Amino acid sequence: MRVFGGMLFLLGTVGIGFYQSFAYERGIEALRQALDMMRYLMAQIQTENATLPESICKVSVRMTGPIGEVLQNISQKQGENDGKPLFQIWQEEMAALREWFSPKEGELLVHMFDQTGFYDTQTQLQRLKMNMELFTEEIGKREAQKENRCRLYRSMGLMAGIFVIILLW
Repeated sequence: MRVFGGMLFLLGTVGIGFYQSFAYERGIEALRQALDMMRYLMAQIQTENATLPESICKVSVRMTGPIGEVLQNISQKQGENDGKPLFQIWQEEMAALREWFSPKEGELLVHMFDQTGFYDTQTQLQRLKMNMELFTEEIGKREAQKENRCRLYRSMGLMAGIFVIILLW
């Protein structure tokens, strides 16, 4: 019975290590989706000379996953025209994505359009370009560390399990 309990505990700690590894990879994918959203918004603003609200509506159809859902919510709430400014709707909806990002990137997403006029396309483009550079850098850093971090999480789960089993044996 002791051996069986030890094996279950070991499997649990290894599972936690794999979960942390998966969460790290999911964070990288979320950054890529946010970068795609910014690219789509930039393309809409540049090619069609669309305003930000129009661009959000068009991009919300293209995007999938959590970011696509949030953009659809933004365009829907914007269409309801309840008197809220777009930047306030943006902040409320993007706050739902904070669990997918680190605090730094979450804050960047939530406050992406705080200081800009929504109808000034040059300011919007500059802000998007600046955020794209920050997200591209972060993706590069995380990709470089991905293999080592994932291996570390898995082996820490295994080592923690073995340590506790030896300690309690």
